[in-house]
Amino acid sequence: MMVERSWWSQILQIKSNKKSQRSPLASAQQSHEPSLTSIVPSSEHLAHTLPDLLLASHKIARSVLAGSHGCKRAGQGSQFWQYRHALPGESIQTIDWRKSAQSNKAYVKETEEENTQTLYLWCDVSGSMHWRSRQDLPTKQNRAFLLGLTLSSLLLNGGERVRLLLPNQQINGFRGTHQLYPLAEQLTQSNSFSSTSPFPMPEQVSPHAWTVLISDFLYPYDQLANFLKKMAERPSHLLLIQVADPAEKTLPFKGRIEFRGLEGEEGLILSNNAQSSSDYETLWAEHQKKLKNLSQNAGIPLLYDFSDQHAAQTLLQAWNILSNKTNPRLT
Repeated sequence: MMVERSWWSQILQIKSNKKSQRSPLASAQQSHEPSLTSIVPSSEHLAHTLPDLLLASHKIARSVLAGSHGCKRAGQGSQFWQYRHALPGESIQTIDWRKSAQSNKAYVKETEEENTQTLYLWCDVSGSMHWRSRQDLPTKQNRAFLLGLTLSSLLLNGGERVRLLLPNQQINGFRGTHQLYPLAEQLTQSNSFSSTSPFPMPEQVSPHAWTVLISDFLYPYDQLANFLKKMAERPSHLLLIQVADPAEKTLPFKGRIEFRGLEGEEGLILSNNAQSSSDYETLWAEHQKKLKNLSQNAGIPLLYDFSDQHAAQTLLQAWNILSNKTNPRLT
């Protein structure tokens, strides 16, 4: 039995505005010192990490495009968009007679405008995103950066615009393949900015634009639901990508273990891992169920990405959602 109102019982009541109660997996005893193999915002290591990040992003982007089977995005050139009723005085050459013959009304075939489309990107840089369960895995933040950069690469190569939603509530826009490196620099440096709010401001997003949110989503349900409601009221088309470490599903540690908070919480020492693992799995499942129900009720696509799996699998799903003709245009 878990002690009522203990730190352990509050596992999923996490990320308050000031001092968050994080998952114990996010607080496990791990070194948080920067290394050349991790994506960190310090100038000392940035030159070493960006080439590897860009190379990995380029390789995954090629895999995604190869697996998309030529999926085309709405909004390109003279592609068909929709039928509409012919207006009085409309030229007879614009009438689609085949469609009109199916009813007693005249229809016009509209094509899509050839305009640049914009996608807003937000990567969570809160403390729990710095965690990983094994040295051979990336931190959750590294993984989020890789996913965000690869999606950006795909969009910039398609002639579209990417706007980063930064923790300091600034928005930086990028367009063109030559902007990929500056975008990667800005993205990896984003966790050096201070923030008064864990989420971007909904009013920063253009109405009807697509916004991709990449996070572990270990926020209190009410806080996350309120934010998504405000985003939907813009209205904005959202895609959620939850990044998780594989150990966050089960609590696989053995023996006595110390957990240390990454966001100022008090630590925790566990000795009975068998019972703790069972309790944790129940709480994790409840949290995931709430997150899934929240996305389904709001009509928001939700993808799950685990850092021990190939990133191309998640990115292919994301790319097909963004480029699917049945979805609204990016702008």
